This record gives sequence, structure tokens and C-alpha cells, in this order.
Amino acid sequence: MSADHAHDNWHQHSAEEGAPQHEHGSHMTVKALGMTFIIMTVGVILTILILVAFFNSYVGKYKASKTEGTAMMEPAFNAKLAAREKLNSYGWVDRDARTVHIPLDKAAQRVMAEYQAASN
Repeated sequence: MSADHAHDNWHQHSAEEGAPQHEHGSHMTVKALGMTFIIMTVGVILTILILVAFFNSYVGKYKASKTEGTAMMEPAFNAKLAAREKLNSYGWVDRDARTVHIPLDKAAQRVMAEYQAASN
């Protein structure tokens, strides 16, 4: 310890270090601290509100999918898809009678062409 000042040599600085600096952060600005507090509080509240809205939306959709379910309508839905696919494709209705089915839009065009030819 230094006998003159009652502290150890750690506090002694050499000339190579240059002039001592002022302490950092010794003065606080109440306005800056207040604004930081307000911004952080508003940010946390907004984050919580967004998370609550997202959670409620997700839970609502999840509950609806679990309680309503799609098991009852699945056979009818698959039958509807199969019928729609058949209406939009070419295929045999009866091979022996040589009857075919054609896509619905093509059939409608043929019927309109026949009616137009018959009216002329």
C-alpha cells in the first residue's frame, strides 16, 4: 500500500497512459430513463396483446376443428369429388352400347351448337 494515500499501487497510472478520463455514466438523465421505461413498458404490453390475440385465434380454430370434425362429411365430400372428376373427364358409360361420357363444358358446347343449327 502507498503510505501517502492509504491505497495500493493499482490506482497509480503511468505517463504512457495519457491524461485520465472522466468517469463514464456518472450523470443520469431522468428524461432518458423515463422514456426508456415508457418505451419498454409499451413494447411489453403490445407483445402481450399480440400474443393473446394470436393464442385466441389459434385456440378458436383448434376447438372448431376438434368439436365440429370432418369425419361425418368425409364420405359425401369424397363422393362429390369423384362425381366432379367424372363430369370433367372422358370415359365409357357402357362399352357394349358404345356410350361415352365427355366433359361437361364440351357437352354444353355441343348442345348449344345443335340448338343453334336447329334454329337456322
